[in-house]
Parts: sequence; structure tokens; C-alpha cells
Amino acid sequence: AQNEIPKPTPSQLAWQRAEVGVLISYDLPVFQGTPYNQAQNRITPFNNANIFNPTQLNTDQWIQAAKAGGAKFAVLTVTHETGFALYQSDANPYCMKAIKFQNGKGDIVRDFVNSCRKYGLEPGIYVGIRWNSYLGVHDFKIEGTSEFVKRRQAAYKNMCEQMVTELCTRYGKLFMIWFDGGADDPSRNGPNILPIVTKYQPNCLFYHNAQKADFRWGGSESGTVPYPSWSSFPFVFSHAAKQETVFANNFSLLKTGDPNGKYWMPAMSDAPLRGHKGGHDWFWNPNEDHHVNPLDKMMNMYYGSVGHNSTLILGITPDNRGRIPDADVSRLNEWGDSIKKVFKTPIAIWNNKNKGFTINISSGKSFSKIVLQENIQEGERVRSFVIEANINGEWKTIKEGSCIGHKYIGLLDAPIKASEVRVVVKESTSAPLIQTFALY
Repeated sequence: AQNEIPKPTPSQLAWQRAEVGVLISYDLPVFQGTPYNQAQNRITPFNNANIFNPTQLNTDQWIQAAKAGGAKFAVLTVTHETGFALYQSDANPYCMKAIKFQNGKGDIVRDFVNSCRKYGLEPGIYVGIRWNSYLGVHDFKIEGTSEFVKRRQAAYKNMCEQMVTELCTRYGKLFMIWFDGGADDPSRNGPNILPIVTKYQPNCLFYHNAQKADFRWGGSESGTVPYPSWSSFPFVFSHAAKQETVFANNFSLLKTGDPNGKYWMPAMSDAPLRGHKGGHDWFWNPNEDHHVNPLDKMMNMYYGSVGHNSTLILGITPDNRGRIPDADVSRLNEWGDSIKKVFKTPIAIWNNKNKGFTINISSGKSFSKIVLQENIQEGERVRSFVIEANINGEWKTIKEGSCIGHKYIGLLDAPIKASEVRVVVKESTSAPLIQTFALY
């Protein structure tokens, strides 16, 4: 049975080890001077793409801010619901070529990718093809059944395939490609993009359509997943099909995964940085710095995503100048520093030469956080465990859990002192391969 357990590909392993990334959302609505309205943007074409004019555009600044927050990769919205493309497309005329900004020669994808490489982040791209208000595409479809509409639908599919080819061949190695809302089934209205990505970007994480998902949406935009959240899943797609099963009970399958699932598909936790005081801003709005999440909320997000075996994607958004706003930059800096500070120096760490999973603690040191990691290259083996502490000569259970996966962070209600702490694996599919056990 050991051979049947799903295991990550090298790119999935890199995704889980990255732990934190950012999604950078940028599109025409940022320049309209009024709050972003998704429902309206999906059905109302913009009159004039020349409003796109970030006079202080600085993609280095975007990536430096992301890196300060601890991100290891960044994803840029190349197209979103307006249909406008942030690069020099030959397939899609509604792009940077069509505007006066930088004399029609601008290419934000190129700038973004170069900035990622300069600062050591992995670049990814997000391609929104489900909605295109400019071309009248709504939920993948152009309304109507006439021969004219059929041909427009075919032309749109073809344009999407050509754009994906351009994006996969012009900018070097990509870490991931994200089709927002999926890319539909190629046998229906979806373009046939998986073969293109596989051909030109064989190591790129693919997310997602009815044929494949390399990771799954974690079922909410809260930046957290509940515990446990397993890395395995029963279907090869995340939620492009069988939605009555996948979406049941408030997306519970997407949130928890399935320990007996046949496919390796870890959960993504996503949330915008501007998610406070009623805000949920994936795109910058004027005068909304108060929507930037406070530090304690950001730390809880980290514990509830990375600490629950999930990779966190944080939405950050450049403003109409073309820069990440100061309030957002300072929060990212604080957050990155706080995570580093908490996990810089363990008070005790397990020596994995020891057969048993026991840590001896030098006297007087207290701890309130426990970090466990499995060697997920061999899959998730642990199904149930307890953590016990020897307090004044008596072993007491201080935490119980099921999934460890890439990372489990156990938070205690209050710091405790103990002479020894041990992990007792109650149930596992085969010999547990714990690679990290540390106290903070």
C-alpha cells in the first residue's frame, strides 16, 4: 500500500517549501478614480484604455515589498476582467501596444519578471480568460447561438491559446500559471491550454482547468484553511468539475483535502493584504489605507495557512502611481520581521539522529509554539499524533493532531516549561518520516 500514497512533483515541492507568495493585481480600474466594482467590470467595457498611466511605475519596488514580507514567489495579473493585457501581445490588440503610456512600448510582464529575477523571487503569471468585458465574454461564453457567435467563440479560444503561447515563450522559466476561475474544459468553451503550458513550461505549476490542478483553492479568501488540511485530493481537478461534491458544506473538501485522495494537490490560502474594516481589496482603491490588515491579523493568517500545511498567497496591489502604497509596504516589512523574529531561534530542536521523537530542554526555558514537518517527498504518512511534555516528572498531553505534512505549527494558549517534549505518532500509513521538530 506504501507505493500508492501520492507524492509531490518537484514543482509542487517547491511551491510548498516557498510557504508564502504574493498575487499582484493591476488593471484599468485602478485608474478610474472610483472604488473597484467587480460585478460592473465584468459587464462594462472601459471607454478609454489610456487611463492606464502609472507615472511612477516601479516593479522593483513591488518585488522588494513582497520579499520583505517573506514571499518567495510573485504572480502578476497579466489580464483580468477588463480583457486588457499588460504586455506586448500580437494575439490580443487590447494591450500595452494600444495606449500612449511609454509610447505604446511598455511591457509590465517583462518588467515584473526582470524584477523577480533581480531580487530572487520566482515569477508567475495570472491569466483571466473567464471574463473579458471588452470582447463581451462572460463566464467563458459569448452570448448567443448564431454562426457569428460560434465563430467569435472559436476566435476567442484561439486568441487565448496564442496569448498563453506568447507568455510561455517570451519571459523565460515561469514558476506558475494561474487561470482565474479556471480555464474551462477544452471540450466546452475553454481553450486547449494545458498542452501549450506542458510543452513550453514543463516545470510550471498549472492552476487550473478540468484536466489538471497542481494545487487547490483552500475554500475561502480568508488567507487560512481549517485544521487539518491534507495535501491529497480525490480528483485530478480541484473544482472545475463535480462542483456539487467539491462545493458541498461550504467547500469543505477544498478546505480539508482527503487523506486517502489519490492525487497530490496541496491547498492554497489566499487573501488580500487590504482585508480589514470591511475591505476585501484585490485592487487598489483611493483613500483606503485603513483596509490594510493589522499585524496581529497577519500573524494569525500565517499560523492558519503556513502552520496548517498550506501555501499562503497574499494579494498586494500597486496604486495609480505604479507603486505599492507606503502603508502596505510598512505592514509587509513588519510582518516579515515578526515571522523572522518568532522563528529565528528555537529554544530546543530535535536531533533527528535520535530514534524517538523526544527533545530535552535546558532548564528555565519556556515555549509556546511547536513546529513539526514531515519529509513530504515521500508523501504524508502521519495520520494521528499527540505532543506530550514532561512537566515536573509527569507526562501531559499538550497538543493532539492529525495532519503534519509540509508544516504544522501548534500554538499553546500560554507558554509552558518542561524538561522534555515528545511527539507520539499514534497512526501512520508507514514509518513516519519526521524531519523537523522544534520549540519556540
